Amino acid sequence: MGDYIRCHSGLSLLSMENTAVVSVPAKPRRRWIRITTRVLVVVFVLWAVFVGYMWRIMHRPPEAFARVMMHLPWEVFLICPFETMWTHARAGTVRVGDPAPDFTLTKLDKSGNIHLAELNNGRPAVLVFGSYT
Repeated sequence: MGDYIRCHSGLSLLSMENTAVVSVPAKPRRRWIRITTRVLVVVFVLWAVFVGYMWRIMHRPPEAFARVMMHLPWEVFLICPFETMWTHARAGTVRVGDPAPDFTLTKLDKSGNIHLAELNNGRPAVLVFGSYT
């Protein structure tokens, strides 16, 4: 058996002559923190990929966007900043002071089409969109 020695604090300790040294880990690692961090990183990456996919789809023509959206559940609107992305995707490039882009509209009586370029022959054209019924 080992000999007891008295240390300066008054406690008795077993001398190390005849005893084996047992290694004790300094601090146990908190495994759950690593697992939670990894899960959160994976969820964030999947969310970022999904938002990137939605951003790309929103820049397509409305028909292509509708074909994708009709297959998605309504919960998509909860996890995706949909309104902000839609506003930026459909903002267009026309600024104040730029000439209006040319377009064609069908007349109300369906007798023909009107082109903006034909109306804008040096005089202003006012277009009113809306429903008054």
